[in-house]
Amino acid sequence: MQFSHPKSAFVNKGMCGDPEQSHGIVKTLVMSDDPIKDWPHIGKYGLSAQSFHPKTGGARLYADARERTMADMNL
Repeated sequence: MQFSHPKSAFVNKGMCGDPEQSHGIVKTLVMSDDPIKDWPHIGKYGLSAQSFHPKTGGARLYADARERTMADMNL
């Protein structure tokens, strides 16, 4: 079993990066957000479940890391 480690792909692209590829704290809620359920301890603040999750570009960085691992395994 192999694991991918995307840490190097996110250098200078994390929440404080430029351009950032992960969300920081997101307070704008979308229809699927349920802050009380998603964040039981801090739900009263109305945080979106998008907080601290990758943006589209960040998802691509994760996928690239996995594809490199698979290529190294000759899959």
